[in-house]
Amino acid sequence: MARGAVYYHPQFKFHDNETGVKRFVILNEPRGDEPFLVAKTTTNLRNRQHAIGCNPAQRVFYVPSGNEMPFPLDTLVQLGELYEFSTADLMRASLQDKILEHKGELSALTMSQLVNCLKKLKNDIPEAYFQMITRRS
Repeated sequence: MARGAVYYHPQFKFHDNETGVKRFVILNEPRGDEPFLVAKTTTNLRNRQHAIGCNPAQRVFYVPSGNEMPFPLDTLVQLGELYEFSTADLMRASLQDKILEHKGELSALTMSQLVNCLKKLKNDIPEAYFQMITRRS
């Protein structure tokens, strides 16, 4: 599990405690007991137009279909709500419960652009999250 990895989770738990089917992107490389930080995605564009890449006003990063292997459809990486998972929780979901499915990796260029987009949203991200996402490995 590494930064830029995309996973499918059929029982993703949202902040409101509802669950649903989601793909998410890992945003950091945890050190020590730090959590994995993830951004969920959606293919529901709601008939809106988005520029490719960073759309800070909407707090999304747009990846058109075919640009990245893990996203076969037009996809928005939702940057307005970040989630954290412990290493133990992700490993359990992957290895023990077998509900987490690795879908692929974002390219280094796309991941760099995604992190740069998050930098534009610095005031909307907890400082500890911002530091974990933006530090160099």
